[in-house]
Amino acid sequence: MRVPSGEKVMNLVKAGAVGFVLLMASGGAAQAQNACLIEGEMMSEAIKDCSETSLKIPAADYAEQCSSNSNGPLKATVLKACPPRAQAKCVGPYGQPVTTYYYARSPKSLADTKSSCTAQRGKWVLQP
Repeated sequence: MRVPSGEKVMNLVKAGAVGFVLLMASGGAAQAQNACLIEGEMMSEAIKDCSETSLKIPAADYAEQCSSNSNGPLKATVLKACPPRAQAKCVGPYGQPVTTYYYARSPKSLADTKSSCTAQRGKWVLQP
């Protein structure tokens, strides 16, 4: 298995899974609440982020899109909803019906993620 560089994965994680948001925007049938939890460790930093959407996406397609976010040390899990007690969340990046929750960020990483969220026209909420 080829593991992407730490810088590449951290850029994806810091961006709040922008690619995941854009993939979710192309959904199809069955209405349901979906969540994709990404967990692991990268460059000595714990990662636990979860993106939640109500877009109409068939379960199999959603599961495939979620698992495509797991690379190397990062694990992806499909859930009905994101876990409670997040440090912060980014609501509606790029105007999409998606909320990404952040659970295990260092203060610097959380500040970088806030900047990324607002640059994507998302609403940043601390301790939702």
